[in-house]
Amino acid sequence: MPIVRNSKQSTDKDLYSFYAELTDNSNEIVTKTIGNNMLAFIEMINQTFLVTQIWGLTSLYRLVLQTKDQWDSEWFVIINCIGNNEYYFEYLMPPDKKPWDDATVKGVTQNLTEAKKYLLIAMKESGGWKDNTELQKKLLENNL
Repeated sequence: MPIVRNSKQSTDKDLYSFYAELTDNSNEIVTKTIGNNMLAFIEMINQTFLVTQIWGLTSLYRLVLQTKDQWDSEWFVIINCIGNNEYYFEYLMPPDKKPWDDATVKGVTQNLTEAKKYLLIAMKESGGWKDNTELQKKLLENNL
């Protein structure tokens, strides 16, 4: 199931249109790179998860992943590209593992193949998609 923009976000653009606009309307190489990399990331999510519903919010150019279609629901994973060919990840630690409120784990990778692995790990470790059979299958397929 494709990732869907959270309907509560005040815009009429879907996620693809939001990032495509960066590639179409910008004269800055950095902004175009962000748009292209995030479009590739969204496509990877759509190819990876055929059943699982993932809701996305944009915050600046970051992509915030949620399990509910509510703008104020808990975020679990944030993906960011700052204009280079790197993907920055941050995921929220679940309550039983966090040493303090809102503790997170951060990481960075330099390609989309590794970004897929980071996404799967972040979705698992955040606890947001606990008991999701499609995620469990993808983790096994990728030896994670």
